[in-house]
Amino acid sequence: MQVASRQCLWKDTIAGPGTLLAVEASSDCMTVRIARGELAQGSTSVTVNWGDGTKSVYSRIADARHTYEKPGEYRIAISDDLCSFGFAESSSSGPVAERDMLRELVSLGSKVKSIASYGFNNCHLMRGVMNLPNVTSIGSYAFGSTRGITDFILPSITRLVQTSFYRGPSPAQMHADNVTQIDSSFWDYYGWKLYDLYLRNSTCAQIKAMSGFPFYADRAAETVRFHGSDGVVLAGGTIIPN
Repeated sequence: MQVASRQCLWKDTIAGPGTLLAVEASSDCMTVRIARGELAQGSTSVTVNWGDGTKSVYSRIADARHTYEKPGEYRIAISDDLCSFGFAESSSSGPVAERDMLRELVSLGSKVKSIASYGFNNCHLMRGVMNLPNVTSIGSYAFGSTRGITDFILPSITRLVQTSFYRGPSPAQMHADNVTQIDSSFWDYYGWKLYDLYLRNSTCAQIKAMSGFPFYADRAAETVRFHGSDGVVLAGGTIIPN
């Protein structure tokens, strides 16, 4: 028995060097904020094109803000000079208009290796596929309550940290073939449904041996299929061979 998977396609036509964000300015909020970002080694500045003909150059990104003159959707392009990135930083659990301006992380620069803690926390209106090709670490609560993301592609991640996806998001698939550790409380913090987790560099036996595998977690037992190199492990422990 084979478990079918719909294919995740990265948008090659718009992916490129640097970070590209889609934001929407409206009467609720016209000022966008980029809170965190560390410069890559050897870089002295980073350029932000705000998408309305305005560019800014920073020696570091910390609470960089820009106010748009009229409502609409804009593409913010950040030069490929960052090694870490986070759109907004906050531990607040309530809605914040400036974080809801972010609609999509279209592409991520090749130098970006980490997503900051609270990096996209409470960006409630984020959508689409989250492709993080070179990211090796995702901070605590980085994607908390971002429930519009449909899929995660995480080829460089080796560990699923228990708090990175707190109370969301709700992707149908997560591609993380190189993961070798799942924190024991990952499923308790995750909070929403994941149907397929691809760990294709591991065998079914290796997947079952991972810390945190939710054989007895009611929520995961109803939904998750773990895809290994030699078959599929259902969350209840049943193996479906290839």
